Amino acid sequence: MSMDFSKLLGQIDSVTSKKNYAEDSADYWKPTKDKAGNASAVIRFLPNKDVDDFPFIRMWSHSFRIEQGGQAKPRWYIENSLSTIGLTDYIGEVNQELWNTGIEENQKIVKTRKRKLQYISNIYVIKDLGNPENNGKTFKYKYGQKIFEKIVGAAKPDEALGEQAINAFDVYGGADFLLKMQKANDQFNYDASKFGAIKGLLGGDDDAINEVLAACHDLNLEVAPDKFKTYEELKKKFLWVTGQESKAPTQDDETTKEIADLEKLIGNDDAAEKSEKPAKAETNKEKPKATPKKVPAPVLDAGDGDDDAAFFASLTG
Repeated sequence: MSMDFSKLLGQIDSVTSKKNYAEDSADYWKPTKDKAGNASAVIRFLPNKDVDDFPFIRMWSHSFRIEQGGQAKPRWYIENSLSTIGLTDYIGEVNQELWNTGIEENQKIVKTRKRKLQYISNIYVIKDLGNPENNGKTFKYKYGQKIFEKIVGAAKPDEALGEQAINAFDVYGGADFLLKMQKANDQFNYDASKFGAIKGLLGGDDDAINEVLAACHDLNLEVAPDKFKTYEELKKKFLWVTGQESKAPTQDDETTKEIADLEKLIGNDDAAEKSEKPAKAETNKEKPKATPKKVPAPVLDAGDGDDDAAFFASLTG
């Protein structure tokens, strides 16, 4: 059961074009870090439950904290963004208003709250050096832009150098992914990660491969509407975090655990790649907003995967 490579390339093109624009459950896998903060594993990217569907999904989320001052604990906003499913998000409206003031201080606030992008795929763990119990199991894997770029690079190699195209999600014509997460000077990166030689998963054994494919998750369920809080729920959470609402919203157990993890170190893959804890934003209530002025959003660094300028421009269009 081999996925159409040309179809994969079309899918990659569609999500990397400018036109297109969050602790996880036990069925998610994360690299297991050693005492030095490094991690190594050999994994294999897999197709979606239905091999004709996208082999990955994109998830936008927000993760930041607001210091409260004194002995009060900081308040965290850790939520998936409704923009993932094409809906308006309250925080997006607030960010747009602040950005359009053209005031540098307001735009700095927006940058501490901007969306972060992650991808979710099915994977088969061949060798988890930090946790061998994961070997031979299928999981969902949430990863950031750096690893996605490795997938894109493998699919679109430099033919002039004689490189061969690799469909990372093909169980027969794909390749193992040698994942290396390294920590240096409190920074994490995946630069040393790479794909191996093209070969069939599990030696190309049809029965073994079919068993692995049967264990794949339906990734579309991760972006089902019921996975997201409503506009009003997110608004209430945002107003409480920023000190504009006194009553705390109900917090689910998953978010509570994630906040505890974030207090130690940002645990999600995308944040680890950028190696930055959420910026300490303004304390308590927000500073008064200046009267919004219609000004062109500045072009940010080309390396910014969130493409803020295009995003904010799209909100006003």
